[in-house]
Amino acid sequence: MNQCMPRNGKEGLIYGGIICALTAFFMATMNISINMGGVSVTSVVTSLKIFPVVFIIAMMFENFIVGNIADKLVKIFASPTDSLNANILFRTFFTVIGMSIIMTIVGGILALGFNMEVIKEFPICWPRNFCVVLFLELLIVSPIARNVMRIMHKN
Repeated sequence: MNQCMPRNGKEGLIYGGIICALTAFFMATMNISINMGGVSVTSVVTSLKIFPVVFIIAMMFENFIVGNIADKLVKIFASPTDSLNANILFRTFFTVIGMSIIMTIVGGILALGFNMEVIKEFPICWPRNFCVVLFLELLIVSPIARNVMRIMHKN
């Protein structure tokens, strides 16, 4: 059995929680800092204040909607002979597409309220958010979560 992936629901929640927490905090800080003209104490404090709300929203969307869709898409696009890494890559790619779309909209609504400005800003914000999240997930966040799983499985 693979040592770097969750084996049950509890481990899945921990694994997903790590990924969601790191990604939500980084992306909130990035987007708030962009809107405030740069990284500052104020932008980081604002990110920390909004983090619990963003984290809960992201966990709910990932666990109840996006994760299920991503799993179905992996079954369509990955073959049974594909490696674990190929499956991880497919799952990450599909999850990032869905979550970046949803969280770009959620972030816009949290920042601007329910109005047309959110729709007007989406074509500017979403491609940037998608690219940053994909990079973040593949190179930083997922490896951290997998290392946590390895440590948990050793114990």
